[in-house]
Amino acid sequence: MKQIILTEARPGMILARSILNSKGQVLLVAGVTLTIEFIRKLQLLNLETLFIQDAHYADITIPEYISLETQQRALSILTTTMERVNKDGTFAFDPVASVASDIVEELVTQADVTIHLTGIAIYDDCTLAHSLNCSIYTALLARCCGFSIPQIKIITCGALLHDMGKIEIEKTVLNKPGRLSDEEFTIMKQHPALGFNILTKKRLEISSLVAHMAWQHHEKIDGTGYPRGLHGEEILSYARLLSITDVYEAITANRPYRKAMRPEDAYNIIESGLGTAFDREFGEIFLSKIALYTPGSEVLLNTGERAIVVYVPATSPQRPVVRLIAHPDGTPYTPPRDISLAENPEILILLTC
Repeated sequence: MKQIILTEARPGMILARSILNSKGQVLLVAGVTLTIEFIRKLQLLNLETLFIQDAHYADITIPEYISLETQQRALSILTTTMERVNKDGTFAFDPVASVASDIVEELVTQADVTIHLTGIAIYDDCTLAHSLNCSIYTALLARCCGFSIPQIKIITCGALLHDMGKIEIEKTVLNKPGRLSDEEFTIMKQHPALGFNILTKKRLEISSLVAHMAWQHHEKIDGTGYPRGLHGEEILSYARLLSITDVYEAITANRPYRKAMRPEDAYNIIESGLGTAFDREFGEIFLSKIALYTPGSEVLLNTGERAIVVYVPATSPQRPVVRLIAHPDGTPYTPPRDISLAENPEILILLTC
């Protein structure tokens, strides 16, 4: 399997992962052969990347945290939840709790915990994609930090619903393709409190911890966050987890106002905020688990050689196993040769190609 940008897609390529819309419906199913018409439609959807089958990458597995069925159900439930809130101001919590439980049960069956970009392909609602991805990242981080399974299920519920308040933000502000004005940012900063108010209406069904995750996920350790300027441990531990994964997901995903940043850039941003924006202990654990390079991606090494990322070990997620495919002069390795960067500390990845 290989991840490519859409401009590299060609007729005859075979899709390796299904593409979903925000309702969890499959737009293109894995295994379909791309045609000129399919590629044209994907371009109209502004999809940035996709996964294809490639005989040269047949032994490379790109991690997929939750099953397609669970992805579909989560997106369908989130869509229904947002539509109900928008229409009636209320929603059914049991389906959210059920799918959160399923997400956690699938994640805890995986022996090694390394935090990769999910690769979940949703083209039409960045808020829903953000919520689902945050739920996965936050559950993984909570597991690494030693939280219990019942706690992780509550944390996952909170992550799924943390941006509920955005339903009450004007779409012109929410989806603005440029930088927000001061006035617009003031409006946007209302969404944590708006989400808290929506969730507390269901206080007989929902743990107050879920509502407080929505209220506190933009607070910062040094007190410079919003909406209340809480400091340190005044911020709920669950929200301190979420504040890290919320930023990581936001900056590594495409947004109307900018392109996705690389995981390496996200790593540096979070590292620079440890002890000020982010909880230092949780943040250091998170950074120790981030995979900076996705299996199947092509990289340039400081030796001048080109390589493919083959595998990311949980013990050294920033130092993957790579497959050398081209010498510095461009001649191919015959056959390609796999090396562990953890065992060759002098070899560095300069950039992804």
